[in-house]
Amino acid sequence: MIGLLCGLFCAYGTFQIAGSTPALVVTTGLLVLIVYNRILIGLFIGVGDNIPLHPVIRGALIGALLSLAMAIMSMIDTSLTDSFTVIAFGIVYGIIADVIATKFS
Repeated sequence: MIGLLCGLFCAYGTFQIAGSTPALVVTTGLLVLIVYNRILIGLFIGVGDNIPLHPVIRGALIGALLSLAMAIMSMIDTSLTDSFTVIAFGIVYGIIADVIATKFS
């Protein structure tokens, strides 16, 4: 559930940024990919609950690892700055999801 909420928030933010950045082309497929990626981050955080790491570190690692797959296309299509932004937001959403999941489980 946390992954879905993070995904919807991230997709909304991407759509808002696209309005002010003409170089960023936002398609329905990209928005679905963003939501799907954030749901996967939440799923993997739920599965990796038994990994003996601090929730911030575990969430950051899972978020970075799963966002790397989405960032590869940014590296190919646009620039490294865009791909680092995708990975950075994956880390942030991973940390948020893991801390919330750990606190309420």
